[in-house]
Amino acid sequence: GHPELCSRPCLYFAIGSCVNGESCEFCHMAHTKRPPHLDKRHREMLRSMSPWEWAAVVLPILQRKIDALDDSLETQAMLFDIASSCG
Repeated sequence: GHPELCSRPCLYFAIGSCVNGESCEFCHMAHTKRPPHLDKRHREMLRSMSPWEWAAVVLPILQRKIDALDDSLETQAMLFDIASSCG
């Protein structure tokens, strides 16, 4: 069953240039985009930050995500508690 049991998506099919056709070992069906991940340089930068610097970067992003997805008072209170403990 797609997408749970299929192989990785064919990068060439996605741009319309897979020459392997049905013998291609990769999936030619639509796949959802993978979420973005931090690269090594950004992960190292976050690791080197103090908790307060890290909070200054991450908390505004969390606030935007919460506003968009879950605006409940409980979630807002939780974020406020986290922000308060970071200074």
